Amino acid sequence: MNLADYLSELLAQYEEVSVPGLGYFVRERVNGFYNDKDSKFYPPYHRVKFVPQPKEDDVFTQYVADKKNISLASSKYFAEKFVAKLKEQALTGKYLFADLGLFYTAQDQLVFKANEKITDDPAFYGYPPLTVFKQGQTINDQYTKPALADPAAVAASQQPKPVQPVVDEPYFEEEAERKRGLSIWMIILIAVTALALAVFGVYKFYPQVFDKIGAAYHSITGKTDADVPVYRHEVKADTTTVKKPVVVKDTVTKAATPAAPVVDTAKHVRFDLIATSSKTEWRANAEAQKFKAKNIDDVKVLSKKEAPGTRFKISVGTFTTADAAEAAKNVLVKAGKIPQDSYIIQINQ
Repeated sequence: MNLADYLSELLAQYEEVSVPGLGYFVRERVNGFYNDKDSKFYPPYHRVKFVPQPKEDDVFTQYVADKKNISLASSKYFAEKFVAKLKEQALTGKYLFADLGLFYTAQDQLVFKANEKITDDPAFYGYPPLTVFKQGQTINDQYTKPALADPAAVAASQQPKPVQPVVDEPYFEEEAERKRGLSIWMIILIAVTALALAVFGVYKFYPQVFDKIGAAYHSITGKTDADVPVYRHEVKADTTTVKKPVVVKDTVTKAATPAAPVVDTAKHVRFDLIATSSKTEWRANAEAQKFKAKNIDDVKVLSKKEAPGTRFKISVGTFTTADAAEAAKNVLVKAGKIPQDSYIIQINQ
């Protein structure tokens, strides 16, 4: 939905609504009036007035965030892009602003031309104009008594017409059967589609249901999930034979030289970008599904062996350097896909 439509909805609830970077809109009441020419009473209505002055409040951006199920920071970002697009199009032509009016540019100034009234106004919706004639006013010609028709013409029109023979149309039973078959297949297709949508909705919003089903299946069949092998790059020891120098024994007693410590070269370091954490593993998996829905591919729940602590951490990216992790964090935070308090941890493999 266009952000202007959200503003139209808010004006039905508030007298003033401010749009950051644009100005604020005021809902004005116009009283009912009587039109002498039409002899009618017209009901009251509302119209919109635009004031191009900034007014700091988050009513509009918070309403958009609630409607789109996004954060307040993301809502402000979308509002900023919306205002920039509006001003750009108003420079070259007219920008229709929902059912409230339109914007255009005149003498380097942004001008709003409001519609005559707000259509489908919930305050006065359904109030029709009332026709009321003043005392001594003549009725219009459309209410005058109609003239009688010519009796001779009426009699001529009432003469009976010759009876036309009735022809029985053939009945095609096969075609009717074919149509009934198509309707049945259409019903089956609709049912299968609805079932698929229901399963997808349960998988997206309640993934723990599938965990319970899997646990019940394993308890009945006695089968367990096979462990997936994890392949890691390991540094193999050098098997090349090294010739040792011949040591000439010295008859003089010497102190034993301590052996040099062996350096473990098989350990590696990685950096994970942590978006959030949860106390339970099933809740962490549910949070991970939300980040995957935002088109973040490398999302996983870290085990407590990888990231020790009392909570399960949700990683949205694994990197070889801290600088690469920090750059990815800035991009995802700016896009509104992860919280601003996301952080980076170092994991020794």
